[in-house]
Amino acid sequence: MKKLTDARKFILASGLGVKAKDLLTFAEKGTVVSYPGDDHHNQNFQINYVAHLILTDFAGEPQDLLFIMTRWVTENCPDHTSETLQFHVDIISTKAADVSIKIELRETVAVEPVEGGTNLAHQPDADMRDIDMSTIFPGLS
Repeated sequence: MKKLTDARKFILASGLGVKAKDLLTFAEKGTVVSYPGDDHHNQNFQINYVAHLILTDFAGEPQDLLFIMTRWVTENCPDHTSETLQFHVDIISTKAADVSIKIELRETVAVEPVEGGTNLAHQPDADMRDIDMSTIFPGLS
């Protein structure tokens, strides 16, 4: 759940004054996708889940938090859709709200046998923005 941990750290470091004790984070609706292939040597797998982050007694403006999270999604989920980030706000007083944020996430884990065990390494998401299209279409700027 590397992305869930990263999202939590991002909120705590955002400058919005969120305290760790007021931020609950968990994963739900998780699935694991694995395609071992014909030779059964491919042990890589993908983790799909909904990250759920709940801020209790949030004293800031909910839109400030949502702006911060749209930045995080843009940076960390290159294949995100318009439905990737969802929220629910419960205004509990004139000074605070409980904010629930849900983010559909996918993480790819590479499995590599090493001496004495197995190494699991999170892989970066493929990002079409990083493809140099001029190698496919020469003369394209």
